[in-house]
Amino acid sequence: MKIVLTGGGTGGHIIPNLALVPELKKHFDEIHYIGGYGMEKRLVEAKNLPFYSTDVIKLDRANLLKNLKIPYVLMKAVRQATVILETLKPDLVFSKGGYVALPTCFAARRLNIPIVVHESDMTLGLANKLVSKFAKLVLTSFEETKGGEYAGNPVRNEIFEGKKARAVQNYKLPANLPLALIVGGSSGSTAINDAVYNALPSLTADFFVVHIAGKSRDTAIKAKNYLQLEYASDIYDLFAAADVVVTRGGANSLAELASTGKRTLVIPLPKGSSRGDQVDNAMSYQKRGLVTMLEQSRLTPESLSESIRRLYLSPSLSIKGKQKDANVRIVKRLLDVIGENKK
Repeated sequence: MKIVLTGGGTGGHIIPNLALVPELKKHFDEIHYIGGYGMEKRLVEAKNLPFYSTDVIKLDRANLLKNLKIPYVLMKAVRQATVILETLKPDLVFSKGGYVALPTCFAARRLNIPIVVHESDMTLGLANKLVSKFAKLVLTSFEETKGGEYAGNPVRNEIFEGKKARAVQNYKLPANLPLALIVGGSSGSTAINDAVYNALPSLTADFFVVHIAGKSRDTAIKAKNYLQLEYASDIYDLFAAADVVVTRGGANSLAELASTGKRTLVIPLPKGSSRGDQVDNAMSYQKRGLVTMLEQSRLTPESLSESIRRLYLSPSLSIKGKQKDANVRIVKRLLDVIGENKK
């Protein structure tokens, strides 16, 4: 059997697809990926999967005039995806959403190839809303999500294979201080970064702080018991070593951290800066007792330090492996759809 994965634009649409690959390989002879020319191309090719590109276009909410060309670019991209799918002849298209997925999903509809959509966030994104109208199945990461079937969020196997000893060795972590890992995202978060910089005198008195500050980091900031990084390819080792993790409210990050049972402080991207999905995600996890949420409007150096200290003293969670089962559940439902389509 053959399957085509699609989705891109951000890591949130790509990493869950790649997280499913080990389980997919147990059932599919060929796994192909169709995306655009963004980060999905680099990440997928690094996994040695066949990758194909189409043109893509994103809705511009700030400059509505730019959206006038959407129909023309999208039509061209759908034709490109149609040629690819006609050549591959997959049994199913699995979409993680994002504007990058639309050409492939519309082409699959044209060719009567079954489509399964998966939504990581609490509410369906725009692309998934559009595709859900003709998809065979919509799977969700949250039980509260309307318009789909709950399956959980894909989690990378690497998250369960992190080693504290490797992190200690690679980053020279001290044995006498707990580790506070602060992750602002690949592009960085100015709000979180600024709060961390100003909280360092207080935080580093009690913690060794590893701060993944992204591209917007201030390289001039130096302090004892403080390590600032732009990016960490071995984040799973840092997760294993961390006593407290501070993160944004992306669904994939929350699922991964909940699966490791880490004490997690979530500072979601506020509504207005996004469609509000991170706030919804964080509130759901907080209601289940899996994270503590600190709204960005309340973020100060003092509230950050106090929240990290309070969380460190709270009991850790014992739910390791819970989300790992999601990979198996999702792939099983894909096989069900293929079976139903062949009847």
